[in-house]
Amino acid sequence: MSDAPHAIAWTSGSLEQTLELGRTLGSIVKPGDVIGLVGSPGAGKTQLVRGLAEGIDADPRLVSSPTFVLACEYEGRHTLIHIDAYRIESLSDLESIGWESQRFVDVVTVIEWADRIADHLPGDCLMIELEHLDEARRRITMCASGSWAERIVPIRQQFTGDARCPICEKPVLGDSPFFPFCCERCRMVDLNRWFNGDYSIGRPYDPLADDV
Repeated sequence: MSDAPHAIAWTSGSLEQTLELGRTLGSIVKPGDVIGLVGSPGAGKTQLVRGLAEGIDADPRLVSSPTFVLACEYEGRHTLIHIDAYRIESLSDLESIGWESQRFVDVVTVIEWADRIADHLPGDCLMIELEHLDEARRRITMCASGSWAERIVPIRQQFTGDARCPICEKPVLGDSPFFPFCCERCRMVDLNRWFNGDYSIGRPYDPLADDV
C-alpha cells in the first residue's frame, strides 16, 4: 500500500496516538466521504473509528465492531455509518445495507475490512492500513485518492512532521531508515561531502565544551 500515489506512513506509538488520528480525521471529514480500514484483528481499526466518532462529536462509547449487524450508525456533527465488511461476500450483501442508495451521499462512511469490497469502493476515498507491531505500536499507512490527496496534507504535517532531505529537499518521513535523508544515495552524497572537506566547523574546537 505504501507504494501507491499520495501515500504517507508512520508508526503510532500508543493507543492514544491512534485515537488522535481518528479525531483529526473527524475534524476534516464531510458528508459523502468514504474511509476504508484494513488490518488484522486487534490492529486498531475499531479504536480509530472511536477517535473518528469523537472528532465529529458523536459518542465514542457507542462504537463497537458491527460484525454481526454489518453496519451501525452514529449521530454527531455528521452522521457516521460504520460498516464491517468481514462477512460481506457478494454485491447483494452490500445492497442489503443500502450500499447503492443515496443515503451515503449525505453521511460519512467508514468501512472495516475494506479490502474485501475494494472493487466496489469509490475512486475518491481514503484507505488506511494498520499493522500490529507490538502491544502498543501500530504501523499506519494512508493511501489517498481523489480529493483526499490534498486533504491529508495537515495529517502529514501533524503526524510525520514536514522534514525535507538536506540534499535533494524531498519530503522525508520521521521513521525513514535514512532520516534525515530520503534515501541511501543522498546519505552517501552527504558523507562524501564530509570526506572531501566541503563542510567546516563554524567555530574553533573547544576541548572543554565539545564532548567527542
